Amino acid sequence: MLSKDHSAEFKRRFADRYADGTTVAMPQRELGLTKPTARLWREGTDRGGAGAIDGPRRSDRCPQGLELRAAEACLRGEGDYRALALEHGARSGARIRDRVKRYREGGDDALGVRPPGRRRKGPASEETLGQRCARLEMEAGILKRMAASATDISAAGGSTRW
Repeated sequence: MLSKDHSAEFKRRFADRYADGTTVAMPQRELGLTKPTARLWREGTDRGGAGAIDGPRRSDRCPQGLELRAAEACLRGEGDYRALALEHGARSGARIRDRVKRYREGGDDALGVRPPGRRRKGPASEETLGQRCARLEMEAGILKRMAASATDISAAGGSTRW
């Protein structure tokens, strides 16, 4: 099937076939689904029945507090990444694994809740207006000397290519 948006009835047919005790490969082949889609729907069906896959596809985002609880549970030895992801409603264990890795590298502070979004890059250096003017004047002087040299070389019949 070419469309990524499947109807609720189509998803229920998958869930019903899977619930009948067949392997996930059978409804996948019969309905023409990709393996990743069939796997996601199987996990959703295992987690919450046919209704768990009826809704629109959710994003990969998982609330940070939920990731935090799952990572702490993993550190306490309460399960592996995948089992904790299913238990806490995350899509996969990769995010929990990343949180655990961050904790092991950075300690308790690494598990804190971070503000959402991309981190801003700080300025490379604090350049004052006077310093910037001086730098630009120097660059302009260099470019003028290079242009004059190129003119002199071409007037003498040489090549200006390096």
